[in-house]
Formats: sequence, C-alpha cells, structure tokens
Amino acid sequence: MQALAERAGTSAPQINKLEKGERRLTVDWMVRIGRALDIDPKELLPPEVSGPRPSLPGKPGEPAPVEFGTLDLPVLGRAQGGSGVMTIPVDQQPVDWTYRPPQLRRVPDAFAVFAYDDSMHPMYKHGQTLWVHPHLPAKPGDGVLIIKNSDEALIKELVRRTETEVVVRQYRPTETEFSIPNSDIRVMYRIVGVLDLR
Repeated sequence: MQALAERAGTSAPQINKLEKGERRLTVDWMVRIGRALDIDPKELLPPEVSGPRPSLPGKPGEPAPVEFGTLDLPVLGRAQGGSGVMTIPVDQQPVDWTYRPPQLRRVPDAFAVFAYDDSMHPMYKHGQTLWVHPHLPAKPGDGVLIIKNSDEALIKELVRRTETEVVVRQYRPTETEFSIPNSDIRVMYRIVGVLDLR
C-alpha cells in the first residue's frame, strides 16, 4: 500500500480509503493509480460500470469467477524460514508458474517465490506467493529477497543498507535484526506484493 501511494503521489491512508470505498474513485484517481500500476485506468472500474458481467454457462445471472490472467510469471523456488535454506542459482529454471500482477506487467525478468514456513509472519505467511520486481530499489521497511554468492536465498525485511553491510529483520521465532556483509550478497530484490491462495 505504501509503495502504491508513493508511485501515485499520495499517502497510504488515502489508498486505504479508496480500497475501502470511503473515498470516491474519480477519474483523476483512476488516472493516477492506473499510471502507478502501469495499467489502463479503465481496468480499475468494477464490471458493472465497465459493462455487463458475463454469466457462467448453464447458470444465468451468476457472475463469472474472477480471472487473474495468464500463468506467465515464473516461480523460481521456495523461501524456507528458520534454519531452512532456499537456493536460487544464476541459471535457475522455474519450479512453477503463477499469475502476473498489474505492478509486474511488462517488467522484464520479474519472478515469484513461494513462502514456506513462518519466519517472516505476519509480513509473509506460509503458502503465499511473493512477487519480486528485479529493478525497483528497496528502501527500509520493504520486503527483500537476498541472494548470496553461495546461491543461498533469504526473505527478510530491509532495515538499512550501509557501504559495508545490509541489516535485515525477521519475526519468528523471535523478532531479531542481523547484518549480512555486502561482499556476501550477489543481489537484493524488492518484493512488491503477495498472492495468497491458501
């Protein structure tokens, strides 16, 4: 929500009001949010405004299920918390495919990982699919996927980055902060969203 607010030039509380219907979705808001998500603003209209809702065959009047789009976003592994380790080699092949969210449309090299275990609960939960934007810079408070030179991969919350280290936070079994030397990190990616189909 905070990331969308920054991209749309507003605040997280304003986005929250729009999502809850406490603020009207005006044309101006549609254009701002559409640009922030890199989608046509018309896609933000509910089906009853943009046209009639399609019905399922054999069930007149019932709305069709929500269509997420095509399964074209590669899932490159699972992030296991605690003492578990996920590895993502440079040439990792997809282990699965998932839906591409609006914020990753036309983003080259975007991918996803599965959350496994609860070391980052409540930020990320077991069974969720985490969407990764490989080109957006991460800032304190963002979820990040850190891939070490050894191919070990970690899902954590970024606390701060200095010239020598990255400080991150995890939540379970106890909330702790720890640092990783920059020399041990191959790449750090920003997590931009979550798909929860549990």
